[in-house]
Amino acid sequence: MIGRRSLLLAGAALPASAYGQCVINSPAADACRGGVRNAGPAGQTLDLNFMFPGSLDSRVTFTRASTATYTDASGTIQTAAINAPRWDYAGGVLRGLLIEEARTNLFLNSATLGTQGVTVTAQAYTLSFYGAGTVTKSGVATGALVGTGAGQRVSQTFTPTAGTVTCTVTGSVMNAQLEAGSWVTSWVPTTGATATRAQDFATMPVGGTPWFVTTTGTWFAEFILTSPTVDFGRVIGVLPGPGSPSPLFVNGAGNAGSFDGIIIQTANTMTSGTLGKAASAFGAGTGKICLNGGAVVSAAQNGQNFATAAFLQCIAGTASTENASGYIRRVSYWPRSLSNAELQSVTT
Repeated sequence: MIGRRSLLLAGAALPASAYGQCVINSPAADACRGGVRNAGPAGQTLDLNFMFPGSLDSRVTFTRASTATYTDASGTIQTAAINAPRWDYAGGVLRGLLIEEARTNLFLNSATLGTQGVTVTAQAYTLSFYGAGTVTKSGVATGALVGTGAGQRVSQTFTPTAGTVTCTVTGSVMNAQLEAGSWVTSWVPTTGATATRAQDFATMPVGGTPWFVTTTGTWFAEFILTSPTVDFGRVIGVLPGPGSPSPLFVNGAGNAGSFDGIIIQTANTMTSGTLGKAASAFGAGTGKICLNGGAVVSAAQNGQNFATAAFLQCIAGTASTENASGYIRRVSYWPRSLSNAELQSVTT
């Protein structure tokens, strides 16, 4: 048997004849795609598995200019150092490598929250906390968020008018957060001042690598997005290129794939926090996308290619309106355009 992951981490491409006998090393740790399995369609030249906590492929560079919190396998909130990746769990189950955009916690002394007023503008905000207490809003926003128990996190998104929102606390309200944005992100601890968690970046070289072809190919990603409403939130991006093309992005209005500057809309939609498997193929003048084994949708390419591609970025985009947050679990690449049947098979 061939240790597929070991070969790929070393940068080796597997011969097509070996695919039927491949297994993943330490299969019990690979909740991503079922542990021991066939590697999928022949010819795969890149397979990044992010479901091994504490271990990143040596070609991947991870940076974040601040500390950040995550939940470990026991359900305890931990703090990761600057530039340290976060493998996050829910209910003891590994979700993947956590990638988030930058966010600021506007609450003061947020570990054990007390009643306070916060200055806000007319945009979406998300309130969250752990515990069994209640936070009641008044002033430029109204309503209440009620906790469900110790160790349980609740969240609520609302849009105030500009001014001061007063958050009145009753009962146990722990690790609270008020952040500008339409979805909840990991808790940012504060004391006597607001605090900001910097954006996560997970990137690797693409241009000039032996496994990458600029004119044709197929990208696959397994992921959980916590921000599917973001316009063109990148699951993976290959940058820079003509118009900074992204091989794969999704949004809540209907999942879409971007191939070499074109956009393809699928009939499927994505629910925040759910597992997604998507593949996009380009080449021979046609771009195609498939989500979760559904129908393959295609469109004509616009004649560009990825000739100037420099690096691969996992989750997050090229502008503030394109930034995404969530969990990356696997990224794969084939230097050919997979058939419709292969696209459906690999995303099922």
